[in-house]
Amino acid sequence: MFEQLNEQFKESLKPVTELATLNMTTLQELAEKQNALFTTLLSSGASFAETASQQKDVMSLAEAQKAYLESLQETITESAKETYTLVSSAQQKAGAMIKGMSEEVTAKMTAAAKQ
Repeated sequence: MFEQLNEQFKESLKPVTELATLNMTTLQELAEKQNALFTTLLSSGASFAETASQQKDVMSLAEAQKAYLESLQETITESAKETYTLVSSAQQKAGAMIKGMSEEVTAKMTAAAKQ
């Protein structure tokens, strides 16, 4: 009897566990992407500072600044796209899980009502 209750409890927690795992995985991937972004931004900023300090005239400094800002914009845009894709994918997976849970509960309730 106890084993049966234990199995039912484990089975009822399975969807919650799956959602928690999805959330944890998604958050870990987001943290890795943020870490990579900040590392890239810091490196790019240091590189620009070094390049800017070596410029002899205003025009070359302006060109270096323009190149840096274009690179910065590209990096941030790419990061935003990757983050959006990751979050959207996780949202779709979570939606499918919840839909599956809902259908399973409905089926069990319908079967129980027929008995």
